[in-house]
Amino acid sequence: MDERSTVVDEAIDDPHPFRTDLRAMLSGANLVVLIAAIAAGVWGVFDSLADAGGDRPWGTLSIAAPAVYAGWCMLEMAWKPLSQVGTVLLRLMTACFIAPLFVAVPVGVVQAVAVAFPGVRQTIDDATSANNGFHYWWSEGIGAQLALVPGAGYVVGVCAPLAVILIIVMPVLSLRAPRIAAEGSHLEKVEPGRRESATAFVFVGLGATTLGIGLWVFGDGGSIVEFPEGLGRFLNAVSYGYVPWDDAAWLAGVVLVVVGVAAMGWGCVRVLIARDRAAAQAPRR
Repeated sequence: MDERSTVVDEAIDDPHPFRTDLRAMLSGANLVVLIAAIAAGVWGVFDSLADAGGDRPWGTLSIAAPAVYAGWCMLEMAWKPLSQVGTVLLRLMTACFIAPLFVAVPVGVVQAVAVAFPGVRQTIDDATSANNGFHYWWSEGIGAQLALVPGAGYVVGVCAPLAVILIIVMPVLSLRAPRIAAEGSHLEKVEPGRRESATAFVFVGLGATTLGIGLWVFGDGGSIVEFPEGLGRFLNAVSYGYVPWDDAAWLAGVVLVVVGVAAMGWGCVRVLIARDRAAAQAPRR
């Protein structure tokens, strides 16, 4: 039995892959991460009550916690034994659209129950009064905050698995199991001796480019033509014992984007060469 038929047989053996994937997300290490994420989100909710100035970072946990769990569920695919790329795509769907609900909903419920108590609302009012009538987290009103925390947590949670699959999972999979990473794509047209390296170039390059764009945007955000000047400014600051992290993120982002695009480009060139060779060898009618 060849490799392709084995993959098909394994897929048929499980008549309910969606249910199986959800069950896996709620067991083992995933369950531990889920409980920890809910606990962190609840902690963030209660910490935000008295943090009128928004000076502490813990309040953001109520929004970031769904992304942590959803991202972890997607990250699991980097080391989990796989037989087909469909398993990764199924997990991407469940991690994006369902996993964040497992955290956002409980955190939102705890928040709604908490503010039902007069003592909790009084804590918010006291913190607001002590901060000249402004509360970083609750100034828009209790109703708005009750909608914002689970809603924003879910949106951020949807985005996290997308970043994880592009930056980590597919690059690792292209190195660990290139046959699976290339499955269903034009990479399968590359001759077997070169397919593994071409797959790695494409997906590692894609991951580096995605991470680089993120660092570029959240860093200094300067143009690529400013790179030499920015590098000189950064090295000069480091020589005085100061590390400008915005510049560091931007510089690293530029390097990753350039290297990543070059790697993806080379991988795509190898795919095009393979397609041309296949077309040239194909019998003409």
